[in-house]
Amino acid sequence: MKAYKHLVKHSLANNCLISVWDGEEWQLRGSNSYKAIIAAIESVEEAQIRIIDKYTTDKMGWALVSAYGLDDEETVIDHSITAFMDAWDAAYQVNT
Repeated sequence: MKAYKHLVKHSLANNCLISVWDGEEWQLRGSNSYKAIIAAIESVEEAQIRIIDKYTTDKMGWALVSAYGLDDEETVIDHSITAFMDAWDAAYQVNT
């Protein structure tokens, strides 16, 4: 599975909302729709996603992602170092 899709699924499963920045505007703000988030990411070459806890609005993480031209595990190009992102990375490594 592509890393960015796993990150989105992991985030939504852990009660998070995702905003997608396409380089010019926020295509989505605080969404919990997997389909809409993936469509926004895949509409551009690179996107930034911000992940927040839907109950506390705490910032859980940030990632630079690309759906195209990279190996599956490299589709999350860069990400913040937080406990949440470390947990996602560990879960992704187990599932690949």
